[in-house]
Amino acid sequence: MSGRARGTAIWAAALVAAAGLLHADETSVRAEVDATRVGVADRVQLTIVVEGRIDLAGDLAPPPLKNLRLLGGPSVSEQVSFVNGAMSQARSYTYVLQPIGPGKAEIGAVQVRLATGVKTTAPIGIDVVPGSVGPRPGRRRSPFDDAFGGSPFDSLFGRRPRAEPKLKVVATASRPRLHVGEPVLVTYTLYTQASVSAIQLAEAPQYAGFWAEDVEAPKTGPTGDRVALEGESYVRLPIMRKLLFPAKAGRLTIPPVRFRLSLARLSFFDAGPNTVERATEPLAISVDALPDEPGFGGAVGDFQVKASLDRDTVALGEAATLRFTVRGSGNLKWVDRAPELSLPGAKVYPPQTRSDLKVGPEGITGSRTWEFVVVPETRGALAIPPLPFAYFAPSTGALKRTQTAALTLRVEGGSAAAAAPPPPGALPTSRASGLALRSDLDAPGRGLPVPGPRFVLATLGLLLALHAVIGGAARRADRRRLAAGRPAVRQDVRGALGDLERVRRGRLGKEEAAALIERTLHGVFGAVTENGGPPAGEREKAIRDVLQQVQFIRYAPQLGDYSEAIRDVAARAADVVRKWA
Repeated sequence: MSGRARGTAIWAAALVAAAGLLHADETSVRAEVDATRVGVADRVQLTIVVEGRIDLAGDLAPPPLKNLRLLGGPSVSEQVSFVNGAMSQARSYTYVLQPIGPGKAEIGAVQVRLATGVKTTAPIGIDVVPGSVGPRPGRRRSPFDDAFGGSPFDSLFGRRPRAEPKLKVVATASRPRLHVGEPVLVTYTLYTQASVSAIQLAEAPQYAGFWAEDVEAPKTGPTGDRVALEGESYVRLPIMRKLLFPAKAGRLTIPPVRFRLSLARLSFFDAGPNTVERATEPLAISVDALPDEPGFGGAVGDFQVKASLDRDTVALGEAATLRFTVRGSGNLKWVDRAPELSLPGAKVYPPQTRSDLKVGPEGITGSRTWEFVVVPETRGALAIPPLPFAYFAPSTGALKRTQTAALTLRVEGGSAAAAAPPPPGALPTSRASGLALRSDLDAPGRGLPVPGPRFVLATLGLLLALHAVIGGAARRADRRRLAAGRPAVRQDVRGALGDLERVRRGRLGKEEAAALIERTLHGVFGAVTENGGPPAGEREKAIRDVLQQVQFIRYAPQLGDYSEAIRDVAARAADVVRKWA
């Protein structure tokens, strides 16, 4: 039996044994991997299991990794034990990891923050060898299997294959018709006549044409009831809920989802089957288009908007923060842009975005706030006009337009010279910082000499000549590196890695982060031949793969959070720079 199969069997047996002993207020956390010795070309599956009362105080963060990088995850599955009327719950978070190089690797301690405290697992060590360790061994067959078509002890101890258990998984949608961007709740329910010890997804579902969000299970755990289905008695148990937002109009299909169900053994000699799979039927949904009107960005739901200033009065040269907030329920993750803001008499800097969102059965609720930094350039009253916002209200089937209240920021302080435009030829002053520039130190009425046209033309000619000399030297150095089979370096490696680390920290927007990764790779390696050119080496292929992923992120529609994908491609780009630069 493989390591992964052993882990599954032990987990199922533990669920059966603990079903009657696990109390609702007990929580345990463990981390396990499918192998502790892998090759560089292999992948490692890390599973973090939270059992008992699942009451997380925040999102589960992946553990620190040494000589490993995160490829994907987490894939979340609910596992339910239901034996003789006793029920317990477990939630599994599965990550896929990739070794970076041969040697020792380590998965650090996992910290799970619960409402009752913090649970920590022990670190897991992994040996990484070159190449691949190959497939893991399957179950060893007994000699009796070939000689007798099965073990003779099956008949001796009364082991008989039992009948196929009666159980099914049904998917239901909260509504058959809706608009683009309007949520539909899909509930997956298990109907069973057998004792089920564990439930998990056989494969990750793919919802083409939808943006999918997981809906958290109730903190009290799943509860089952007995119902009649097709004239027979079943135990009904909700096992998973998904909130789907259609991204296009038309007739869309919610595809089947396949679940793997582990069954409790009826006795020591029970011959199974131990595990069965069940799939739901596809669901058809009719999706209506949204109005195509100017100023409408695709927000669907019930929203309110508000604008506020962090202060009513500022001194000339100081900054104020203007906050624009959208609050309500709907497809808030799709609301990714604030209104355009331009204020005569002030500098307005691009906003930072803050989100406080929660996914529930009715949709995404909470708020998104854009914070603009406003620096007034003149004294007096700075008028901030109403900021507009348009959204589609499914309750009325109409587009609604609203706006914030107008605001006024009073700008005080500063001298008349600071508030008025400087005279021609004068150097700027910095009164907000308290620093005196050269014009502050000169005697009154004394100005700097203005250079003549000949001086300006001579200076420009000298600068152009220097630029040509420096550029020619750089191009000759690049040609020498290319002739030697090495890339033409245009950016130092340390600076490039610094830029990629800045992207990985997640402080940039989607387009800005993608543009910085692309610019950094081109800065280090120069122009990279696109697909369709001459056969690429391993380095060029690695660079192309990263750039293709960057292009996808850069131009993909903003239908959700791309932070995880951005962090992943930034880490891949950093690996390419370290290996090939």
